[in-house]
Amino acid sequence: MESSDALRNYAEDRLAKIKRYFSDPLKVNCTFSVEKINHIAQFDVTLRNGLQLHSSEKTESMYSSIDMALAKMERQVRRYKDRITNHKPHKGKAARVRQVVFSLDGQEEPETMVQAEERRAAESQSSPVVPAEEAATIIRETEFQAGRLKVREAVMQLNLAHKQFLVFTNTETGDINVIYRLEDEGSYGLIETRGHVEDA
Repeated sequence: MESSDALRNYAEDRLAKIKRYFSDPLKVNCTFSVEKINHIAQFDVTLRNGLQLHSSEKTESMYSSIDMALAKMERQVRRYKDRITNHKPHKGKAARVRQVVFSLDGQEEPETMVQAEERRAAESQSSPVVPAEEAATIIRETEFQAGRLKVREAVMQLNLAHKQFLVFTNTETGDINVIYRLEDEGSYGLIETRGHVEDA
């Protein structure tokens, strides 16, 4: 939705509570949307040290949604304030990851990361590739760097971003790991990969 000056000013005033916790410059993205009677306010904050904060809420009033989303973000920031302030980015290689949301209308598998790169290269040369059979319909795809984190830092990032799971590069092993939230309050699962494939 198009936001009014009053709405933007209101969000900026409320964001000042978050900014006071950090001396570093912030990158902030705010998205306001309306779905039927729900007014959704979403905030994404990137800190200079690479950590990301996310919060969103929906109510019947956009102003209320802004208040609730930023109050939730502030609670997480207060909880991890010292660790956020002391967090330093880890140098080294980070794995590149592709996340795909797809609908399996046919029986074909969605394309792999390599196939996606080949398709984009072919499209850029104005010679689109026509698949032999109907493949899965890709609804959304995102490529990102799986940031280098220790497991404890990954838990913090998971909570700050309010995600169900987080893909990261484990600084101690160099392998891709996935940390995810379990249904038990305060419990997490960790999937560790190895950098090679073995015969079954």
